Amino acid sequence: MSGSPMPSRGSLVVECVRVMKLRIEGGEWGKLLPGERRLAEALQVGRDTIRLALLQLEREGVLQEADAGARRRIIGVRPAAVKAKALRIGMLAHRRLEQLPQPVLLEVDDIRRALADKGGSLEVFSPSWYEQRSPAKRLAVLLEEEPCSAWILLRSSAAVQQWFMERRVPCLIRGYPHPGVELPHLDVDWQATARHAAGQLWRMGHRRVVVLSPSEPLKGVEAAVRGVMELGEPGFHATVQVENGTSAGIGKVLTRALQMKEAPSAIIATRPRQAATALTWLASQGIRVPQHLSLVTLAWEPFLDHLVPEITGYRADTDAVAKLVVRRLERLAAGDPNPGGNVWITPELVPGASVARVK
Repeated sequence: MSGSPMPSRGSLVVECVRVMKLRIEGGEWGKLLPGERRLAEALQVGRDTIRLALLQLEREGVLQEADAGARRRIIGVRPAAVKAKALRIGMLAHRRLEQLPQPVLLEVDDIRRALADKGGSLEVFSPSWYEQRSPAKRLAVLLEEEPCSAWILLRSSAAVQQWFMERRVPCLIRGYPHPGVELPHLDVDWQATARHAAGQLWRMGHRRVVVLSPSEPLKGVEAAVRGVMELGEPGFHATVQVENGTSAGIGKVLTRALQMKEAPSAIIATRPRQAATALTWLASQGIRVPQHLSLVTLAWEPFLDHLVPEITGYRADTDAVAKLVVRRLERLAAGDPNPGGNVWITPELVPGASVARVK
């Protein structure tokens, strides 16, 4: 069995039992099951869920009962070659799963479910060296230890992308490719999205706009800034304010923007956290949204739905994106280096109540 299934939605205990049986059938763990901590990390569930799943496998005679702290022996399932072609997909991420943004977690969950429906699996790896300048040696070791049908590269550096390209390892960049990298990729069309947001503001009478940008050099943010700047409508002027990732930093750049000779009438946030902080900071200064200042966000996270007023912004359907990702991965794993299809995701504008016409 080349793939290692992961639990999808539904009852986690039932799913863990199903997945562990598949991975035992594939001979992945030999005669002894890994410890509870390793199993919890591998299946991305809590240790309480793992313990309940292990008890069920013991009752079914798959595992031998073990003393506390000892590894359980596998006794009741024989290897099955029938599962040999199942997809095993690896995702390389810059952060641990629980630290990733909510939309990414939803997408990961949808990808995992789609693969599980096909008998496949998704494993997420977040090695500490992933963003180092020269990760080549460690990448080689990882891919040898964790053979996968294809890989997803999330927030990947130029060095990582170059390594995969040069070695022709089947992979999909979930994001933007770096200059000179020719690999399949899929991401939101941030440039077109930002241009659309700027155009909407211009049509509502806004002529001075501030774009909030993180200090990190993100390709998607760079594309969004280009999209705003290329609007080219008469009288439209945008200023980019770079914040340092803290609430105080956002407050500082907003103070600077509001003190400009021609103060902005709208803010475009490139990150969801910027939108939330801007809304609360402006309220603390007695500046009401949208009566005094309009606010729109280019990226969405579920927590934004709980803010008042509801922030106008753009969101992508994570389930639809996951299906696109899986279709491309299947073609890559089958040996097609160019899975085709549109590389750009078009998010939907959710009107909200944080943008008003300029009177």
